[in-house]
Amino acid sequence: MSKRQELSKWAHFVSSGACCSFCFLDARFDLPVIKNFKKYVTNPKSLRLNGKTFQMDTFTLSRRSRKLLVFLAVISISPSILAQIPAAPKTLQSPAAAAFSTHGDIPVSLFTGKPDINVNLHTITDHKLEIPIALNYDASGVRPDAHPGWVGLNFNLSTHYAVTRTIRDGPDDCPYQDSRGKLGYFLAAGLVNDNNWNTSAGIKSIVDNSFLGRDLEPDEFAFNLPGISGKFYWGHDGKFKVLCDRPVKVKLSSNVIDTAPPFIPPSNTHITANYFSVWRNEPNYRLHAKGFIITDESGNKYEFGGSNAFAEYGIDFFAQGAETWNCNAWYLKSITQVTGQVTNFTYERGAMVAQMYFSLYQGQYKVGGGGFLDAECENNPSLFPVNGPVNGKLISPIYLKEISGTNYKVKFTSTQSMDLRYDEAIFAPYVNWNKSPLGNNNQTHNILLYLYSCYYPVRSPSCVETDPPLADLLATLQWRKLDKIEIQTPGGVTVKEFGFTYNNLPNERLMLQSVQEKSGAKVVPPYVFSYFSSPGVSLPFYARSHTDHWGFNNGKPITAPDFSIPNFYTAYGDTFRSPDADSKYVKAGSLTRIKYPTGGMTDFVFEPHTYSKEVKLARWTGLDSYPSNKLAGGLRVREIKSYDPNIAGSEVVKTYSYVAGFNPLIPNAALLSSGVLGGKAQYYFTGYTPKPNDNFTYTQNIFSTQSVLPGSENSYGSHIGYSEVVEATSTGGWTVHKFSNFDNGYLDTQASGTLQTGFTAYQPYNSTANQRGKKLSEEKYHANGSRVSKNVYQYALTGALADYSARAERTLLTYLCDGDHRVYEGTAYLIDVRPFLPSQEVYTIYDQDNPAQYSAATTKNYKYWPNGQLHIQSETDSRGEEIKTRYQYPPNFPDAVHVAMTSRNQIGTASSTLTYTGPDNAPVTLRQQQVDFGLFNGFYLPKKVSSGVGTVLPVTLSSDIDFLTYDIRGNLLTYKERNGMNTKLEYFGPADVGKTDLLKKRTVSDGAAEAQAVSYDHKTLAGIQSITDPNSKATFYEYDELGRLANIRDNNAGGVVRASYCYNYAGQPTPCTALAPTGSIAASSLVLIASELPLPVTLIRFEAVKKEAIAVLTWTTSFETNADRFEIEHSENGKTWKQLGIVMAAGESTDDHTYSFDDSKPLKGENLYRLKMVDRDDTFAYSQIRSLVFSDSEAEIYPNPVSVGKKLNLTIGDLGTVRSIQFFDSAGKMVLQSPVARTIDTDRLIPGLYIMQITFLDGSVSTHRVVKQ
Repeated sequence: MSKRQELSKWAHFVSSGACCSFCFLDARFDLPVIKNFKKYVTNPKSLRLNGKTFQMDTFTLSRRSRKLLVFLAVISISPSILAQIPAAPKTLQSPAAAAFSTHGDIPVSLFTGKPDINVNLHTITDHKLEIPIALNYDASGVRPDAHPGWVGLNFNLSTHYAVTRTIRDGPDDCPYQDSRGKLGYFLAAGLVNDNNWNTSAGIKSIVDNSFLGRDLEPDEFAFNLPGISGKFYWGHDGKFKVLCDRPVKVKLSSNVIDTAPPFIPPSNTHITANYFSVWRNEPNYRLHAKGFIITDESGNKYEFGGSNAFAEYGIDFFAQGAETWNCNAWYLKSITQVTGQVTNFTYERGAMVAQMYFSLYQGQYKVGGGGFLDAECENNPSLFPVNGPVNGKLISPIYLKEISGTNYKVKFTSTQSMDLRYDEAIFAPYVNWNKSPLGNNNQTHNILLYLYSCYYPVRSPSCVETDPPLADLLATLQWRKLDKIEIQTPGGVTVKEFGFTYNNLPNERLMLQSVQEKSGAKVVPPYVFSYFSSPGVSLPFYARSHTDHWGFNNGKPITAPDFSIPNFYTAYGDTFRSPDADSKYVKAGSLTRIKYPTGGMTDFVFEPHTYSKEVKLARWTGLDSYPSNKLAGGLRVREIKSYDPNIAGSEVVKTYSYVAGFNPLIPNAALLSSGVLGGKAQYYFTGYTPKPNDNFTYTQNIFSTQSVLPGSENSYGSHIGYSEVVEATSTGGWTVHKFSNFDNGYLDTQASGTLQTGFTAYQPYNSTANQRGKKLSEEKYHANGSRVSKNVYQYALTGALADYSARAERTLLTYLCDGDHRVYEGTAYLIDVRPFLPSQEVYTIYDQDNPAQYSAATTKNYKYWPNGQLHIQSETDSRGEEIKTRYQYPPNFPDAVHVAMTSRNQIGTASSTLTYTGPDNAPVTLRQQQVDFGLFNGFYLPKKVSSGVGTVLPVTLSSDIDFLTYDIRGNLLTYKERNGMNTKLEYFGPADVGKTDLLKKRTVSDGAAEAQAVSYDHKTLAGIQSITDPNSKATFYEYDELGRLANIRDNNAGGVVRASYCYNYAGQPTPCTALAPTGSIAASSLVLIASELPLPVTLIRFEAVKKEAIAVLTWTTSFETNADRFEIEHSENGKTWKQLGIVMAAGESTDDHTYSFDDSKPLKGENLYRLKMVDRDDTFAYSQIRSLVFSDSEAEIYPNPVSVGKKLNLTIGDLGTVRSIQFFDSAGKMVLQSPVARTIDTDRLIPGLYIMQITFLDGSVSTHRVVKQ
């Protein structure tokens, strides 16, 4: 080998020591979590240099995978788009009886067939921040080579918030450009920031630059935090590009790359360091970015990392003495709310763990017409490496220890698990080879350095190779299990805890068996989990099974004869990696049942995936279709059944069919699967031709046990997506869901430019994954086949591609072993992060008697600002009338306050909301609302909300509420509502431990009568403890050990009991005889699974008022569960009702929500309105009816009541019907008679209250109150 060849390979080797974790997106409602680990890898390679084999992985693995959850189960506008308009604080309500756990309604990501299985344990509330503590189960199937996390196989705890990265080429934050690594994309991105970046000449120039040690592919950073998840990339223009359905802002926590892993490289002072290690005698390993700060649209800041105590690291398992540790993930350090309240996360570093995997790679090439050679110019290279077919990563994990906020602590206790470990036999070949002459007689500590107790965790002055038994070294790999979660007061007193029970056996994977809530001696029955088992079927040992193409169990263990079968390269996939045909292996270990504390059950029936279409290797060229269904690995849900085992007929069953072309008139017809496989499972590639530097031919053949090609997983973390899914319930009828997919217009596109003439499936492309899996339509049918309703959705990309994309170049310059030739590989591609949002929704309800004549359709259209915030929403009802609403946010205004708010990313609340008709550029105004902000104690907070009605801009606005003062913690102190009294609020302060920022007193005063005050006290982590009314009458609320309301008493804890509550769980009867002797209130009866579902909402207000010629409907709900929408209905006679429009419900909420709807063209005469409140299963209820009367002879002035200055506006159908307009003062004296006109001059009126009298030609009179200011 020539020196140039050696240097070429060495440069490639040292730039490949990158470590990353696989990050994917999961389909589910909207709770972000970190899922269990993905096991498969990308194109592993190795390099022999001076007799030493180095693994050249362009990937790494992490202890836990981080699947992010961004899929919405229903089509709705992002919460940030329609942020709540600031309003007066709600009056604190008295506590209610605690609710039993809701269960039995398991949402499903139909596009992937994956149910969203969650066990909600507790929710942390601190000021306006909520952090759910929940168990999330990954129902996609068990991957045998993925080691369970600390809550058991396929389970994850929701509180593990992190930024994780997938390294592409080299780490973006690498600060070096030498043997320690490639200069990272953060520093080298300028090379692709020109107009030639995707031309042949530009790509070739970049290939030359990359060979000098420059990373030109941006890493993918995936993040999840409470309620938000997404990805971001460093852009070629020096700005982060964020892919998220919320307008979050990302920045580095420090522009200086100076954070080192918490490990010290080997030096000859302490140990005989590996001669080939570039880190030998260095003061630290590769430096990395300190962390990231993500700011949501409310201005709340989430800091990830900040020091190496909040980072997780990985290193090549068999190169611990030679390679560098790399940062895999930055964990959430703190949350700082916009008003300064801080929530802190504390972690502890655990013992080393490992993630091993089966990995074979063989590359051969030939120049001209010669024979095939390997990288060492050897003929007939061996497939099976003498150092073994297993590789992996050593990982230094951190575990969540505590979350602390203003009024609470949450403590997480974990200990070492005793579950199944890696078999020593998979490590022995590598260790033995390393010590042999072929491995240069190296010492074991050169490859397993961090398994030596004399080196880590405490480094002794001298660490001598003693050749310890391999079993002793492997014993240092220790995994943890979470034992309990304690909810504590700020002082550390435990209020309640959740205990976790596992099988915890040395011959089995760690599996969660139960979770139980308790407080002191009080214990609630546990959640109990059951898993699939079958006689003679068990999960294999780690890294001892071939697994199917996607890493799932197929019952085919690895044996030595496997590698000597004829035509191994071409037969490998069909022989060893095919999916499990009878499904018992792929189901092994998967969840089948949850038993709830109430005694209710939910059973899950899973089945393997199927598909009838498959994306071609060149992904932009189309699909391969098949005449019959093919089997794919992993699981999809077929049936979910919820029931009470003690009540006959209580079953609620939902079934799912993944078929194309469903017809409700022939529901049992045999149909092909609607599944589209996202990529080929291929192991042997021949005839690849990179670009040579001069006139010669170069051909390469590649074999790799890497089964799933890059891009084969969709944006929801699955290798398969379904274009059509049919959902059926036990009550009859079907719902047909259709989704965007490869087969209906959403293929990926070809890369932006390339050098090589040949094509490889590993070549990059421009992905459109973010556009797939969107719901295109939803149709509901009765059991007789008649259609009930249909929703059709359209989507659009928003924002300019140049502003919302990152450029990337994947390049490689290879010097061939003959020393005279080299070949170029280079592909330029774009990473598109533009929001793909609903642009239109058409909802049609079909009349069952005459659908052609009486069906009603409502159309909604949406336009967005470039960052994805809603700009214009329009709604057209069944009468063809269109009402539009325009939203403008702080970035849309140039004044100093809005500019400052934008710099802090406080952009979620619309500063201006305009309702109108007509074209966007010449609107006919109906109503306008404006929110003013001010600077209070360093915080930008609402100052005033005002509104007004009118037909032209600018609209005269009147104040709805003035927010007068705030305290230094951002709590509102005083405010005044329109025509209301002044309200003063007082709060508990920092000295009131456990009650800080909670309301202490509310005082209402009009400045004349005596002020009315209501006082509150609180029990830490429970709720309101007492309410004292203005007459000093107190009501005391008493809680049991679990924080549930127990008694309501007069005055204090010793007062007379007025009501008591008793909680009974199935199988755990509680004596309820000792209740209040008088005035008892019985808790509502327990229904585990109801055949008739409760109403979706609690409606506390529904009003209809006239504003000019518009009917304005407003309503408020105090509780919503499973709520889907409100259908607004109109009638002239109270018998025939027509739908005017639809307003989507909040869905799941215990807070008050206020909604509104405008009828811009009410009929002359009486108009009747009602709400049809519909839940997600189409159960519905009607509201009370409201009536408004409109007449041509009726005159209205606006605003009404009127506060006027120099003029007043009059609205009337025919001005000619008016005889006179007069104003009278409070004594009845006429002070002004105005000419009949639509604009009346009131400048001559002195300030005061007047009665305006309008007399019509027919003698009728209309009177109105007018206030002159």
